[in-house]
Amino acid sequence: MTRFLRKASTIAVIGVAAALMFAGCSPGGSSTTDTSSSTAGARPSEETGPVTLRFVWWGNDTRNQLTNTVLTQFMAKYPNIKVETETTDFASYWPKISTEIAAGNMPDVMQMDAAYVQQYVADDNLMDLESIGIDLSKFNQGAIDAGRVNGTLYAATFGQNVPVVVANPALFQQAGVAMPDDATWTWDDFATIAKQISAAGNGAYWGSSVLGVQDAALTLWVRQHGQPQFNSDGSIGFTADTVQSMMQYWVDLQNAGGTPPATVQVQDDTAAFDQSNCATGKVALCVQWSNQIVALDSDTGQNMKLLRWPTQTGNVADLNMWLKSSMYLSISKNTQHADAALKLVEFLLNDVDANTVLGVERGVPANSDVLAAVAPTLNASNQKVVDFMNLVKPNLGPANGLPGPGGNQSQTIQFKYVEAALLGQMTPADAATGFFNDLTTAMANA
Repeated sequence: MTRFLRKASTIAVIGVAAALMFAGCSPGGSSTTDTSSSTAGARPSEETGPVTLRFVWWGNDTRNQLTNTVLTQFMAKYPNIKVETETTDFASYWPKISTEIAAGNMPDVMQMDAAYVQQYVADDNLMDLESIGIDLSKFNQGAIDAGRVNGTLYAATFGQNVPVVVANPALFQQAGVAMPDDATWTWDDFATIAKQISAAGNGAYWGSSVLGVQDAALTLWVRQHGQPQFNSDGSIGFTADTVQSMMQYWVDLQNAGGTPPATVQVQDDTAAFDQSNCATGKVALCVQWSNQIVALDSDTGQNMKLLRWPTQTGNVADLNMWLKSSMYLSISKNTQHADAALKLVEFLLNDVDANTVLGVERGVPANSDVLAAVAPTLNASNQKVVDFMNLVKPNLGPANGLPGPGGNQSQTIQFKYVEAALLGQMTPADAATGFFNDLTTAMANA
């Protein structure tokens, strides 16, 4: 799985609200204005008797605590609705949901990830949200369209984020290495810094984790080589040769001592978030999604530094980062409580008081009114996230297409082959070919 602020003016935060929703994570949308309404269908008949909903999500202790607080608010507002919850880590989440679906017990409302939307649609598990009149009237069209498959809305954006390189200031200071200028640094600069910090750490800490095991790093690498991870139709958009160049970079950096040894890195790949080398202060550089910074600051007890990714050229204009719907909310097609499920989803997306509690832990809210209201209440970690997204806004590239069925296996396959290359079991060339072929097969057979 990918485990992966200072006070600013309300005007700046509201400004980024519009900017962040200029295309949401939409494969094709680019509108910058709020929609007057996304309602296309009649709302379900209201349920006034006792209702029990099942709501599931993946997350960490911080997310669990915030979500449970908000669900208490929801049940106070709708006393006839009881919400039963289940939560686990990202890697365990999807097998758990698959088992429940196979048993005819799919949750009424579930947190959804971009990698799985098309698969769940292909399996006929998700409800058309517009058919039941969902209110997304304060969402930018791009943020809405990010959850569409073949024009139908199956997933509502529950936050927006970007992948970020995170620096541990204490380790930089301890190693006597200056923080990089992230507007000009290259991948060669990254390697130099990582090796310098590792040399100072002498086995107690290292310069960087192997970012290349993470899906976000692969996506960024292929984008900086002019290729999308997935095309708008969900097909693979990159070549095996480009993956080989990424794997070679990380094998070379590991061999030069800039990252932990392969055995340490492989253990870290499956570690719980709060036990990761990043959260425990054993690496100076790591990769996270921007919405994970709140938990990371809490785990490390530090004000972790957010950096733009290196580029191939040293020109920030070639950064080619992208805005992602960090997660979505979806409703089971077979729920017996469409009215209650819809109320819960709309509450989580649109209620100002609820989102004041949630902050940006799941990503920056897509509802413009919510973001404007929440902005003055953000703590330092939350504000840092919004500030960073405002910083990278000018250099965001086009959004990725949603992966087609079977594409959700990309991260698992990537772990397998990058780790094989790091352990010396395969050459980067053979590992890249294996990754590409296995992903192609998985998508062909889905």
